[in-house]
Amino acid sequence: MVPVAMYMNWKLALLMIGLMISFAVFNAIAMRRTHKAQGVVEELHHEISTRAGDVFGNVLVVQSFTRLAAEVSSLKEMMQRVLAAQYPVLKGWAILSVLNRAASTLTIVAIFALGATLNGKGEVSVGNIVTFVGFALMLIGRLEQFSGFISGLFFQTHSLSDFFKVLDLHPAILDKPDAIDLQKVRGEIAFEHVTFGFETERDAVSDLSFRARAGSTIALVGPTGAGKTTALSLLYRAYDPQQGRITVDGVDLRDASLVSLRQNISVVFQDPGLFYRSILDNLRVGKPDADIEEIVAAAQAAEAHSFVSGKVEGYETLVAERGRSLSGGERQRLAIARAMLKDAPILILDEATSALDNSTEARIQRALNKLTKGRTTFVIAHRLSTVRNADLILVLNEGRLVEQGRYHELVAQGGLFAELASQGQFAPDAIEEDDVESIGVEDHELARASSQ
Repeated sequence: MVPVAMYMNWKLALLMIGLMISFAVFNAIAMRRTHKAQGVVEELHHEISTRAGDVFGNVLVVQSFTRLAAEVSSLKEMMQRVLAAQYPVLKGWAILSVLNRAASTLTIVAIFALGATLNGKGEVSVGNIVTFVGFALMLIGRLEQFSGFISGLFFQTHSLSDFFKVLDLHPAILDKPDAIDLQKVRGEIAFEHVTFGFETERDAVSDLSFRARAGSTIALVGPTGAGKTTALSLLYRAYDPQQGRITVDGVDLRDASLVSLRQNISVVFQDPGLFYRSILDNLRVGKPDADIEEIVAAAQAAEAHSFVSGKVEGYETLVAERGRSLSGGERQRLAIARAMLKDAPILILDEATSALDNSTEARIQRALNKLTKGRTTFVIAHRLSTVRNADLILVLNEGRLVEQGRYHELVAQGGLFAELASQGQFAPDAIEEDDVESIGVEDHELARASSQ
């Protein structure tokens, strides 16, 4: 019986090897023929998610311009393209599943046939046959699990590939190996022949040079597209200049570590950039270890505490995505409070009040006046009082510094700044509604006229 058992083991081994080869061949063929098609499907899925996010993010525009039917139709058309691309892939893997099951079934049938033949000759017992079949079923189960794993991995391959591409990306701005950590800086800033451009055809900032004393206020003015925001973004190293250098207290920004540099700079953007978190968590972005007393004090200084405390959940109130559950003035005041909590010696105000109504801006301007005290402040200005009170005004045009000086000096020069001022490019000072009522409408109009 031993030779017969060895004979059976040898035959079984051949059957099992044949089954494993068939599984491997079928899976390889399926992956080879459907890999490219699945890549197309993943790209279409990405297009749909991008388009849907775009539509939901601008739902008010879609509704007001009666684009709902057109956008729905576009999404349906994209879904049809996905289905048309996905069906051939699914069909290929369905055929693979049928072939794998067929190979498994035929293997079991072959074992039974071989065993029955040998049993009829009295060369093998029923127990041997049952043992062989049990082993075969166990092996087939493992092969099917492996095939399922390969199938699942295949459909995730492109997503995993994108994931690892993101992990492999290197930041555009990197610290030098010997980068120094800046401590609390004084805030003396110098731009020395700085040039930077997003495109090769035109520089966004070209040969920009100026010096800002510690604690001074620098106003950047100029027509739209003059390079004001780009110039300030170079200060906190959103980009590095292609030529020239920028120094803080005499230290080249590229010689300082990114973390220590940005810890010394607060930015209040035109779009405040609030997270989908509570008001408390949004404020703690400025100072993660701040206690509630510090947070309340910053909110009070930023004219934000009154509206926050008026909400049912107070500082635990959840802010909707991008702060849409709050008004423009409320969002801006929270951004100012966040900057106050950070308490950095360098402050950047990127048109922080340009989109606000007159009364709201007056309250926020009062908060900004508190925030700028004792700090080197860069402000992209549109308010007349800001320009008049600045220690230095930089006039940019097409990325170049065309004029610089104090308000009256620039007006006397009769250049671009004087032209902007005469055209009413600088708005009169904001006045709160209560102030308007107290001084009277006629006096308010007189105040506006005199400020111009």
